[in-house]
Amino acid sequence: RIRRGFDFFMKVTALWVEKVKDRDQKEQTIYDVSFNVDGTQLVVAAGNRVLVYDTTDGSLLQALKGHKDSVYCLAYSKDGERFASGGADKSVVIWKNTLEGLLKYTHGDAIQCLAYNPASHALASCTATDFGLWTAEQKSVAKHKVSSRITCCSWTNDGQFLALGMYNGTISIRNKSGDERSKIDRPSSSPVWSLSWNPSKEESYDILAVGDWGQKLSFYQLPNKQVGKDKALGFDPCCVSFFPGGEYLLIGGSDKKVSLFSREGVRLCGVGEMDSWVWACRVHVQHNQSKVPRYFVVRF
Repeated sequence: RIRRGFDFFMKVTALWVEKVKDRDQKEQTIYDVSFNVDGTQLVVAAGNRVLVYDTTDGSLLQALKGHKDSVYCLAYSKDGERFASGGADKSVVIWKNTLEGLLKYTHGDAIQCLAYNPASHALASCTATDFGLWTAEQKSVAKHKVSSRITCCSWTNDGQFLALGMYNGTISIRNKSGDERSKIDRPSSSPVWSLSWNPSKEESYDILAVGDWGQKLSFYQLPNKQVGKDKALGFDPCCVSFFPGGEYLLIGGSDKKVSLFSREGVRLCGVGEMDSWVWACRVHVQHNQSKVPRYFVVRF
């Protein structure tokens, strides 16, 4: 189920709701969502399909079929030229913004997460055993082995570093070539299930927000310094999404809610409640530069 609402703090208004079902009318699991660059379209990972919606009225523009099993993750390039999907069939599909398939490549395991480099537009694709870096200029995908399952990934604003969140509780910081530059060994071995670099360009250094299944929210700066103390959440976070300006973030998870937090990790209020775990949430500021944020919430 997809729900969109807008307001800044307490009040939430549903603008449209879509129950995604398969041919047998069985409700589908939605693992990820992603906006195109101008916010006019929402790409949704639902079952083994990639669905593209018009964000204005929720109308389905196209159902893309390129996977043979569940689609787990999505990513849109910052230049708006293409987007990618990955899933349980161990494949990554690159799509044009015209909703046509461009190419496909595979890994040896299911694709866990995807992230486009905001500067070079290289695509990072991550699995339980390795991660790959794809660029339009290369004929092959450079792959790098890892010692633990990668559950989440995020590039810094300048595209110089890629953070990989691991199931064993560690965070690996890689350069744009894939080499490890530093490692964050955290006291807890709880899986790092979601992480994101603050997109603000006003900060003097990059800040990484990390949500783990020890029910904590933490912040780090390069190379591996923790900023402040761990914040107790009281639930398992499945998604961490910053506002475009970096001043706030949304967190959703096992509490079946989406909550608004300050960039320092202070919970401000609840902004949405579902009837099951929230696996993905994304913030969208209207392309007319309105300061009223829109957000999408998807549930399991």
